[in-house]
Amino acid sequence: MRRILGVLIYLIVGLHFIAGCSLVQTGEPVTELASLQNQHAVNALFALSELEDIDTLIRLDNHWLEDRFDTVLRHQAAAGGIYQFEKISFSFSRQIIHLEAIVDVYDEDGNKLSADLTGSINLHYRGRGIEWRPRFSQLRVSSRDFVFSGAAYAEATPELTATILRGLNSGIAQTVIENHTNTIRINPVPLGEIQVGATLPDWTGATATSTQSLRGVFMVAGSAILIDSPVTSVALDLSFIPDLSTCPADVTVSRAEFARDVQSREPIGIAQSINNANDARYFYSEIAGAKRPLTIIHYWFADGLPQAVEELSVGPSERWRTWSSNIAPEDDVSQWEVLVVEKESGCILASKSIRKLESEVLITRVNEPEAKQSFDELKSEFKRRTSSFSIATGEPGIALIEVQRPFLRDVLESSLADLNLDAGFDSDSLTELRFAAELQAFDSKDIICEHRDCVRAPLCKINLAQCKRLRDTRDCSSCQFRNPLNNRCVNETIDPLCEASRNRQNARYEAERNACIAHAENAKRECDLLNAQAYESCLIESGFNESACESVKAGLNALTGDQPLALIQARAQTNGRLSAHFSNFLIEGDLERLKFDMSLHSDIQLTGELDFKPIRDTLPLAACIANWKAPFKSRFTSTPEISNLLSALEQAPDMLTARWSGFGVAIETQPSPLESVFVENPQLLANCKIGLTVTRVEQAISGEGAAFFKGLTETVIQALPTKIHLAPASIEFGNNVYSANANLSAEQLRYDIRE
Repeated sequence: MRRILGVLIYLIVGLHFIAGCSLVQTGEPVTELASLQNQHAVNALFALSELEDIDTLIRLDNHWLEDRFDTVLRHQAAAGGIYQFEKISFSFSRQIIHLEAIVDVYDEDGNKLSADLTGSINLHYRGRGIEWRPRFSQLRVSSRDFVFSGAAYAEATPELTATILRGLNSGIAQTVIENHTNTIRINPVPLGEIQVGATLPDWTGATATSTQSLRGVFMVAGSAILIDSPVTSVALDLSFIPDLSTCPADVTVSRAEFARDVQSREPIGIAQSINNANDARYFYSEIAGAKRPLTIIHYWFADGLPQAVEELSVGPSERWRTWSSNIAPEDDVSQWEVLVVEKESGCILASKSIRKLESEVLITRVNEPEAKQSFDELKSEFKRRTSSFSIATGEPGIALIEVQRPFLRDVLESSLADLNLDAGFDSDSLTELRFAAELQAFDSKDIICEHRDCVRAPLCKINLAQCKRLRDTRDCSSCQFRNPLNNRCVNETIDPLCEASRNRQNARYEAERNACIAHAENAKRECDLLNAQAYESCLIESGFNESACESVKAGLNALTGDQPLALIQARAQTNGRLSAHFSNFLIEGDLERLKFDMSLHSDIQLTGELDFKPIRDTLPLAACIANWKAPFKSRFTSTPEISNLLSALEQAPDMLTARWSGFGVAIETQPSPLESVFVENPQLLANCKIGLTVTRVEQAISGEGAAFFKGLTETVIQALPTKIHLAPASIEFGNNVYSANANLSAEQLRYDIRE
């Protein structure tokens, strides 16, 4: 639909221009330069009309561009040893970069002639930056009475002039394009990174941090360029695909080609440019070094817009050939691009583009006033479409770049949506934990001093109702083509990256459910061990006489106040990993708030010793309690979760920061230190002769550290400030990189790139 509207606008502009021309009777001569300016202006106006949105505006200093053009052209001329530029000058005016030069040309014998050269440079924004294409159009040999290529000339003949002009275009202009030295790489919307972390103040300030680069690629859905003096402006309509990035991979793409056909697993009719739609019917890729089965994805883009997606299986092989096909290639596509992506990691293994050759045919031959009218219409419309940008009239050092804030917000939210980050705590700060509590007097009413039969308790039951089977059921279908008449989807497919993300989330859900089941099974096992301990203690105690029990009971009745029986101390060594997990990131409002979930994950093993010290030797049970000193082993088993943490985002020029309050959490340990000690040593409780169980001891413990002895490690987790860093924008030319830090304001994101 957008293409159809664009064509209609293009026709309307053309009719308007023709009507205008009929009214302009200037008598000015028709010139090639004016006709070329007119063509470029009409083409740019058409490209501008096709932009649904302008997300980013780039303004480039023309003097800086001149220096880049000059450097490359002189270097290429010197590399061949045939040409040498004495002077090159450029002028930027009305959608044309005009080139004038004085060039010396040498033959194989070292003979030289001098010539005046004119031409132009066309600009296009393709993929990763600006592509400039030089073309020399006229040559006038200024030398007289010279010898060149074995012949003597009083003045240059038309044949010699044409030969030299062809040589300049092939030896310099075309070679610059073929060597890809004609691209100025621009990264106008760098993603940056997110930093999360947490600290445990109760554990000697144990700290965990994690920094993750935000992942995604930008595709140019459309662009329009305004060439004027002294600034060249580029308006971009960008689309963003999250979860993709260029990253190291254990496989490489050794061949990547567009082809008309594939036969016997080899490409037929490899295409370097598009002459007709069938030239880009197939995309062929050869994968090298695959050590395991994997899946790659071919993402097809037509003029920057998603067109087709195909998953391809790759087997373990040093050389695996595979391809995808664009079943219904469109004739009006000017550029095809395919990304080769490894499905599981989202890494871009390779990318390649192919485009139509530019037509040399002019729309119509016009004079200077008519060309000016076309350019003025373009300039007026460009100004109207970019009026919301603050840099629309700014003068750049090298470049001014501005990104619309709503687009930035959508990009950040998309790149954070499926992010899962683990931040591991420093194991050195978790080496030793210390806890203390008090053992209060046992309630004498619960002590029954009489002979009793020992009965085994029934087996404990397991409850799996809390281990819910969660599923990520997001819809990963996407429409590849809509009927322009009713907007109904004609061709629907599954987005493989969305599907991979959904599968990863479901794998996490399954792992969490399995951990829940294991936790429930461990709880049942601990319950059975406790019952066994109570039974063993009962058997031991059944041999004692009732008088000893009554004596202890009388002593407990005689106690007054809240005087404890003993002090309890525990020292625990930790071994294993504890990490904070961050997920479900969401940006709310206009970059106003950040929300996420945080949980603690661990495989921490605890080893240590419990030591009960009676307050006084004369207290009841003092002799028995004094023997309660034994090692214990336990482990962290629960995963405390804090859901929907929400904080305002503080804005700095290159950073968004969310600050958080601390939260108290309790980490369950199995078995509890008390269970570990008394289950392994049932005689410790039995020797007290009053029918003590672990549960009774737990009920009698109080104090700040009481929860630890009962199987809960209470602590405070403090989320560190979450920081979203906005990376610098950059322009690359050759080995030089020019960059500028982000400057985020209430309206937009700006970059001012200077030398």
